[in-house]
Amino acid sequence: MKMKKRQLGCSLILVVWIGCAVMLASTEYPGNNQQSEQTGFNSDEVPGQVYVKKPVRIPDGALAVLRDTLSRGTANCIQDTEGLTPEQVPASWFVGSEIHLDGPEEVDLVVLPARMTSESPSPNRCLYSAHGGPFWLLRNINRKYELLLETYADGLGILDSRTNFYRDIQTWSTTVRTTTTLLYKMDVGQYQLAEKKTEP
Repeated sequence: MKMKKRQLGCSLILVVWIGCAVMLASTEYPGNNQQSEQTGFNSDEVPGQVYVKKPVRIPDGALAVLRDTLSRGTANCIQDTEGLTPEQVPASWFVGSEIHLDGPEEVDLVVLPARMTSESPSPNRCLYSAHGGPFWLLRNINRKYELLLETYADGLGILDSRTNFYRDIQTWSTTVRTTTTLLYKMDVGQYQLAEKKTEP
């Protein structure tokens, strides 16, 4: 009888220990409990919503990556409109938001163009068009930044689902008649388009 009680007691302790381990794992892993992280972003300011809830300064390493992307597409606009080369574009043109895409130790960045206000009249109009805006996802490994995704849309969301350990990304763009949703998944070190849907 005593032996059975001991076995039962040991079993209960083991169950409690496993339960605690599972709870700790779920609270430490970013995908399950990152309530403080912003996971949805719009290219334009939406009434009643904050554009970037916890904006962070763009580090020099991240700025170098962003400048490199500008040299591919908007260099002429920057030169003609602002009289700058892509290498001269200041960090004030952008705003970042920290996100955990892979694991708890890696703090990555979602980057958007900074909004132009009377307090911050950053002349970054070359980053915008009449509809939608650019988004960048940068991976931070030992303070070295790599471009994971550069896309143009009305909005971007960081999903809880994962591919190759990285959280999936969804973007959406709307017209008068349709909404197009793109799903990006991690593949060979970068996000790749995995699915496209266009609905009325």
